[in-house]
Amino acid sequence: MQVRTYRMIHRWLGIVVGIQLLFWTASGLFFALNSIEKVRGESEQAEPAPFVADIEIASPSAALADLRQRSENTEIVTVLLRPHLETGVYEISFREDGIMRWALADAASGRLRESLGRDEAIAVARADFALPAEIETVERITETEVGSEYRGRPLPAYRVVFAHPLGTRIYVSEDRGAVTARRNDRWRVFDFLWMFHIMDYEGREDFNTLVLQAASALGLITVLSGFVLAGVTSPRLRRWSAGMNVFTRRLTKKPPE
Repeated sequence: MQVRTYRMIHRWLGIVVGIQLLFWTASGLFFALNSIEKVRGESEQAEPAPFVADIEIASPSAALADLRQRSENTEIVTVLLRPHLETGVYEISFREDGIMRWALADAASGRLRESLGRDEAIAVARADFALPAEIETVERITETEVGSEYRGRPLPAYRVVFAHPLGTRIYVSEDRGAVTARRNDRWRVFDFLWMFHIMDYEGREDFNTLVLQAASALGLITVLSGFVLAGVTSPRLRRWSAGMNVFTRRLTKKPPE
């Protein structure tokens, strides 16, 4: 194959995948410069209060019995005793008709309690956010769009937005009574670049898409074609190749009879 052909192949491959290579490099640089703790808002998370149980802890058996009465197909998965604001609760995860759900039980009585209300959700969000800031808005959400910043998390939930330069938004699950996501402006930039990095422009989660596989293969071919082009256009390699051809012809030349 002629050098001109190598150049043309490499040039067109560079045009086709060059923009995506730029996105991969730029997004990779952002990921490297920003710790995942800051992106997730964990660096602004308050230290959890120690759980000092100054109350008598009751068995959660009554709450578990109530949950099993809801459906014949209720399967208890975990029961976790944890602090909740100034008291204690049992966080119970269970499958109901194959769907994962959560419920809270009062640690003192062992009985199921109501799901979180708006004021209690605000208190949970305030206790989680370490920086001083006022509450800007509070919204109860029951559904999310594809690609939402709260995708794949338990619903319903309260979105508590703080009036802070970081643009912090804390999501509190209504059923779990706990923070299930922390979002900020840095996270939005990360998520936007992640979309281009994995080339999933809808859900922003699937990094096994056909378009990503094709772009990766073309990127590899582009790099390899560059190496080939460097080889066929190198004067030193061309002289070495010419010398080897002369040496090979001499070896294969028939001796005189």
